[in-house]
Amino acid sequence: MIFDVIIAGGGPGGSICAARLAQLGRRVLVLEKVHFPRFHLGESLLPQSMPILESIGVLGEMRERFLLKRGATFHQSVTGKAVRYDFSEAFDKSITFAFEVPRDEFDHLLLRRAAALGTEIREGWTVSRIIFDEGRAVGVEARDPQGTTHVLSAHFVVDATGRDALQAHATRSTIKVPHLDKTALFTHFRGTYRDSGDREGDIQLVLCPAGWFWFIPFKDGRTSVGAVVSSAWLKTRTPGETLDDLYRRAVAGSDVATRMLAGAEQLFPAGATADFSFRVQNLAGHGWLAVGDAGGFIDPLFSTGAHLAIYGGFHGAEAIDASLATGTTRPEHFASWERVVRRGAELFLGSVQAFYEGTLISYLFADKQHPFLKHAITSMLVGDVFKEDARWTREIQARFPPSLGA
Repeated sequence: MIFDVIIAGGGPGGSICAARLAQLGRRVLVLEKVHFPRFHLGESLLPQSMPILESIGVLGEMRERFLLKRGATFHQSVTGKAVRYDFSEAFDKSITFAFEVPRDEFDHLLLRRAAALGTEIREGWTVSRIIFDEGRAVGVEARDPQGTTHVLSAHFVVDATGRDALQAHATRSTIKVPHLDKTALFTHFRGTYRDSGDREGDIQLVLCPAGWFWFIPFKDGRTSVGAVVSSAWLKTRTPGETLDDLYRRAVAGSDVATRMLAGAEQLFPAGATADFSFRVQNLAGHGWLAVGDAGGFIDPLFSTGAHLAIYGGFHGAEAIDASLATGTTRPEHFASWERVVRRGAELFLGSVQAFYEGTLISYLFADKQHPFLKHAITSMLVGDVFKEDARWTREIQARFPPSLGA
């Protein structure tokens, strides 16, 4: 059997790519190495993802299950100052909300939706490599849950393996982004501070000496709270200091985070994951493309991961469908798609780098912020980063050009 498309990975990028391809009538197989639901970070979505989620038919269920997010509030621990960015203040006001989503539930919802639309899903299958014939991807080699290796054929292959970045690592084409060697310490709490009314679902971002915290509230009363710290701060870890000890020390360094967590119940021991941002040389080749983190990872400051995966997966599916219709699966067919995805990712990247350098922080907390700049920052926070002709994107890119590394 030859599939139209085999997708390695069932996260948001893979599931949405599969769902859209299935809507377009393609025979699709998703191979996912774990069984869903499973824990994952990256729980805060962006408004500009909502039209895509509506188009694949999950927005109604998301309204019932998840907490609405209408803005983002930044807190400065040193000064005590706070500033809120309401999504309705973006230049594009067509969509002014998103959701805070436990990723185990959200990712499972997307995978089930892809299956409902006709995608074949195989969980517990690990893709070990993409198979090429005369330079063109023609399938994958994968191990089933019993450990048996299979060769599966397809007219096109999508790498949606997340930070495993199957194809990029196989070709040694990952490039580390300089000065973004961070680590995230994370856990969930019950009973933390959250805003009220329409602002209950706001993400709270707390700047502190160790780095910064995210506070992402869920509808069931839990809150995801993570501390993103620098490698230099992490090196101050003393012998015998556990991850929970490190986490508590980061909290103790911020009066704001301490107040927000006062009286809260920690639900599981702190975990840690390295957030080493990287990019890849090519997002597409002959008969394949990469979506989501498989095409590069950016620091989670602006909740970019799921958004880039959703956009890249959906529009990648449409490019794949068009290429299969014409029989042209060479990389130049995907040049326009890759250019748009990279443009959005690099706008986010430049802004993240400017944040850590301090330049963006001065704009975020400016006493007399120019209205254009506030609208521009808000437009970035809603994820409206893919428009080539928008004046505000040119302005942000000019002020915060990305440093991409060698």
